[in-house]
Parts: sequence; C-alpha cells; structure tokens
Amino acid sequence: MTDADKTIKKMALENKKELYETALKDIRERLSKMDVQDIIPRMATVSAILKNTLPYYFWCGFYFAEEEDMVVGPYQGTVACAHIGYGGVCGEGTKTKKTVIVPNVHERSGHIPCDPASNAEIVVPLIKDGETIAVFDVDSTEFNAFDETDKEYLESIMELIVA
Repeated sequence: MTDADKTIKKMALENKKELYETALKDIRERLSKMDVQDIIPRMATVSAILKNTLPYYFWCGFYFAEEEDMVVGPYQGTVACAHIGYGGVCGEGTKTKKTVIVPNVHERSGHIPCDPASNAEIVVPLIKDGETIAVFDVDSTEFNAFDETDKEYLESIMELIVA
C-alpha cells in the first residue's frame, strides 16, 4: 500500500459521517427508483455505492440466511467464501439479529478467514418481517476500523433495502 493510500484511509476513518452522508444520499436516490421486491439489485447497488465511497472498506457484501447454510450474495471486493455455515461473525449476527463489530478478527474465536488481508469486520443483519434474511458483512484491512458511526449508518441503510 502506498503512502497516499494510507493517507486516504486515515482521512476516511476521521470523516466517516461525511462519507456516509454522501453514500446515503446516493443510495436513497437510486433505491427510490427500484421496486422494493427487487432485493438482489437493491443489495448490489448498496454494496457498490458503499465500497466505492468508503476507502477503508476492503470487502463488503451480503450473505443470505438459507435454511442450513449462509450463501454469498451481491458483493464488492476480492473473491468471497461461497458458503460459510452459521459459524463466525455472520452467523452470530444472523442468530442474534444484532450488529457485531470485531476490531481485530485475528483475536476472534470462530472467525471465518475468507481473505487473510482482513483485519476488522462489522456484520449488520438485514431483517424483513422480523426474520434475518441476510447479513451485510464489511471487512477492512485496518484494525479497529468500525465503530458506532458505521453501526448506525449501516443499520439505517439495511432498513432502506427492505422499506
């Protein structure tokens, strides 16, 4: 990673609210033109906007909560694990229906390492009609990348997907 890349990521971490506001405006505008039943295109749109707006996002995307397995959905980044079961951080977010923030994935028991470059993670459940239908998973190469700001914005964005 170049010094310029490091500087950009550092600035992004310091200006999260502004970046999320920019992304939120774009997401609202684009989703307003889509049918709420088009869940996969809505997910793909959200993944693309967030990945391209927040430079500290290394990977972001959805895992569908299927009957016996979690299966990758729309995402942006390096190649994902296609099936992850119900273990790890995504499984926890699905089962508890709560956002999970992991400052250092290497210290997390049960973490599923799809890419060794990932150092921090946040998982936000996508809930429809009281059931977790998927989770939005974000990885960063930066340790301690995610906090309450990410949690608040991502939870509100997940509500827009199914609204």
